[in-house]
Amino acid sequence: MDQTPKKFSIVKFLKALSREIIVPIILALVVIQYVIQAFQIPSGSMEDSLHTGDFLLGLKFTYGSPIPFSNQHFPGYTQPKPGDVVIFRYPGEPEYPDNNPARYTHLFNALMFGNYYWDHEPEEGQPHLVHYADGPKDYIKRCVGVSGDTLAVHKGKLFINGVRQDSLPGRGKWTASFRTKSSPRDEREEFVIPSVGDTLDIASQSLERLWWVRSIIQQENPDSRVELDITLLKDGVEDNNYEFENFRVPVESDRGMLLNAMFTRNRIVLQQRLTQGDTVGAPMNFSYFRELSRIGFLPLIDPHMKGGFSRQVSYVSFEGSVLGDLEGNVAMLNAPAASADSAVADSSADSLAVASVETAPDSAAPAGHHFEIRRRLLVDGKPIENYVVKTPLFFMMGDNRDNSADSRYWGFVNLRNIRAKAFVIYFSFENDDQAFSLGNPLTWWRIPFRIRWSRIGKIIPLID
Repeated sequence: MDQTPKKFSIVKFLKALSREIIVPIILALVVIQYVIQAFQIPSGSMEDSLHTGDFLLGLKFTYGSPIPFSNQHFPGYTQPKPGDVVIFRYPGEPEYPDNNPARYTHLFNALMFGNYYWDHEPEEGQPHLVHYADGPKDYIKRCVGVSGDTLAVHKGKLFINGVRQDSLPGRGKWTASFRTKSSPRDEREEFVIPSVGDTLDIASQSLERLWWVRSIIQQENPDSRVELDITLLKDGVEDNNYEFENFRVPVESDRGMLLNAMFTRNRIVLQQRLTQGDTVGAPMNFSYFRELSRIGFLPLIDPHMKGGFSRQVSYVSFEGSVLGDLEGNVAMLNAPAASADSAVADSSADSLAVASVETAPDSAAPAGHHFEIRRRLLVDGKPIENYVVKTPLFFMMGDNRDNSADSRYWGFVNLRNIRAKAFVIYFSFENDDQAFSLGNPLTWWRIPFRIRWSRIGKIIPLID
C-alpha cells in the first residue's frame, strides 16, 4: 500500500470547506429568511391551544416572505383568515430605536439575541452599534377578523358581523366572573376593520381610535416618523402644563404605566391592596400625556448611557386606552359638579364610562372655563387631515380571552407586520414552576420529565 503522504491542495480544501460548512450555512440562512420562523410561546395568552414552553415553526411563504434589505414582502399564496394562528410583529413597539428610521439602520436579526442597528448620530462617548435585545417583539395570536368585518366586545364576548361567538376557537378559555366596562378586555363598542382604499378622517376619531389610526400609518410607513400631537386648550388658549387636581384612572392591566407614574410623581404609598375595577385619583399634569402620545413609548434603559461595545435599548409601550381616560377627565372638567358623573358617561372615553367614579367637586372646571383637546397626526412633521389605507388589516385575539394583550388593547395588525403562519410544534417543555434552570446542573435530571412528549409534532391547525 502506498504510504506516501498526500500533498496539501488548496483547491480540495476550499471544495471541502464549501461542501461541509459554507453551503449548509447558506442553505440554512435561505430557509430561515424565506421558509420558516422559529418561535417560543412566552406566555399563557393562547392557552390551552398552545402552552407556555411550546416551540413552534411557522411558514413564512404562506403570507409572503420578506424581501432582504427592504420593508417589502414577496407575494404570498394567501392572506390570514379568521381562525389562523399567526406570528406577527407587535405594532406597539418602535421598529427602529427611538422610532427614528433616519438615525438608525437595521444591520441584522441575531435571532434569539435580538436585533442590531447602526446609529449614525451617537451622542459623545456612545458606540455606533445599538443592540435591541428584546425587540421589536414577535407575538402569536389567532386572527378573528379581517378587513371589512364588523367587530365588538361586550362583557368579554366577541361579536363578529353582529353574531355573538359563544364558543372559543381551539382549546381557548373564558373564565373570569368579574366584568367591567373599564377594560378593553371586556368592552369594545362596535367598529369596522378598515379595508384597502378606505379613507380615515382624522378629525372624527376619538383620541383612543386616533391612536389606532396612528398605528396603522406607522405600520404602513415604517420609514416615516408618525406622531400624535395633542394640545390642551383652556378657553381657547394653550395650557399644556395644566395640572389635573384629581385625575381619575380605573385600575386595569393596561393602565399600569399611568398608575405607576401617578404613584411615583405623587409619592403615594398604598395603604390597601387595589383590585381590578377600582378607580383611583391623584394630581396629574397634561404634559405627561402630551409627551407620551407624541413618542408612543418609554425607554427602559437610559438613552444617554456612555461606553461599551454596543448601546442597549428597550421600551415599554403606551396603551391608547389611557387617552380615553384623558378625554373622560377633560369631559369631567367641563361638567358642572352636580352632573360630572353623567358627563363621564356621555363622553367618548368609554374606558371611564362606567368606572366606579365618585366625582368630587374639585373635579369640575372652575366656573366659566372650557377645556378641549386639539389633536393632530403628523407624518414626518407634516399634519394630515385624512389617511387612505394601503394594505389589508387584521384583528388578533388570544385564545385565553381573559389573559391576552391583543388587538382589543392596541388595534389592528397590518399585512406588512405578518411574519408567518404557525405550523407545527417541534418541541415542548414545561417549566412553569422554574424548577429547572440551565445554569444549575443539579436540576438537569428533570429534563426528560419536563418534556411534553405528546405535543411534539402536533400540527397547529389540528390542535382544535
